[in-house]
Amino acid sequence: MNSNSKNSVSGDLLSKKSTRKGAVSSAAPMKPSAASMKPSAAPMKPIGQSGVSGDSSSKKRNDKAVVCSDVPSDKNDGVVFFKNVTFGPQADELRFRLIHFWEARNALSKILIGLEMLLIDEEGTVIQGFIPPSRIDTYLRHMIPGSTYRLNNFFGSKIKKVYRVADRDVTIAFSWNSVLSVLKDSSIRFPEDRFRFHGYEQFEAACDLRGDMYDYIGHIRLVNEQTLNESLVLDEVEIASMRRILVHVQTHDGPVMKLYIWDKAATDFYEKF
Repeated sequence: MNSNSKNSVSGDLLSKKSTRKGAVSSAAPMKPSAASMKPSAAPMKPIGQSGVSGDSSSKKRNDKAVVCSDVPSDKNDGVVFFKNVTFGPQADELRFRLIHFWEARNALSKILIGLEMLLIDEEGTVIQGFIPPSRIDTYLRHMIPGSTYRLNNFFGSKIKKVYRVADRDVTIAFSWNSVLSVLKDSSIRFPEDRFRFHGYEQFEAACDLRGDMYDYIGHIRLVNEQTLNESLVLDEVEIASMRRILVHVQTHDGPVMKLYIWDKAATDFYEKF
């Protein structure tokens, strides 16, 4: 964590600090990647439950066809931006950068709800994505944070307020016929991230809602009630038993806040610490 101004910073990337490791997008996009890539007509390998290969063919699974054609990366037929995504099933094509993803689990039962994602399109609009548990294995092995993809066929779903960490109230849900393809050699310059600032009042308002909290940048004052120094040692057995770590943090000269880091996030914090 780094020092910043009196406000808290939330990002669509970087940290995994809450129970579901969320982040929030902002009003102004970050600077896109500096390197501009050359267009290419090379096909993109699609990924989906149908096991479709990029051979301009129609394959079937459970008597339901999923079609993928070999098209140049920069061909824009049927492509929509995140700002135009609506609710319900859609056969449009989305192109985006995968900022990061995390497991979403029930705060009490710890049952896996699905895989949450933060996606950003070429206009700098950030939107949440969601993959149901039954489809995670199909897509997860192909997903790399920072990489660019295109998605054909998806469902625009209303996102619950407590889980919302982006401006849009719609999430991109992968459906039975969704086809995810790696977007290679495209001339499109996708921003890498997007940020907005949150004050203490917004953190306070989001407390105890059992939803996603904003990413945080500030000073660590205490860890499990201990002052930071070279002799500080965290008790791994205690952390495993309690399933949490308590961190006191402060934004510059602002108020000190308690942040509880739970379960896998606590383990990750311990290992990095």
